[in-house]
Amino acid sequence: MSPKVPLPLSRRKMVTGAFVIAQQILKNEEVRRRLAMAPRQVSEWASRRRDASKATKEGFTNRFGQKGLRRRVESLATVVDRALPNPDEPGRAEMLQAIEQLRIALAIAGPMPLVQRKKAHSRIDHQLDELEAALVDAVLPR
Repeated sequence: MSPKVPLPLSRRKMVTGAFVIAQQILKNEEVRRRLAMAPRQVSEWASRRRDASKATKEGFTNRFGQKGLRRRVESLATVVDRALPNPDEPGRAEMLQAIEQLRIALAIAGPMPLVQRKKAHSRIDHQLDELEAALVDAVLPR
């Protein structure tokens, strides 16, 4: 027995079928009640989103530049403490030493002129990327 192949439908038949289905759905009282409530729910959702975004705008500048890199270094230090809690853990001492070197590099880069600071930030960012990737490789099993 051969599988049934769907018959090709014209665009007109598909639109007509969709229109008929939409009419049947809209006859349902529950659907109509929910559609009537939708504008109020959308405005409540938008209000919640605005309130949430106001709370995050205060920390927005902490995502970029010197503050952003400092935040990433501190976050990495916290993760190393959690991921490698034993002081004798292989690689822990090297990670902590690298993090300390990044802290020093950030302290040096802070007062630099803009162009030089951006170059230093780029190097620090690259080192952070490598350390984060190395930590992921160390924690995840192969």
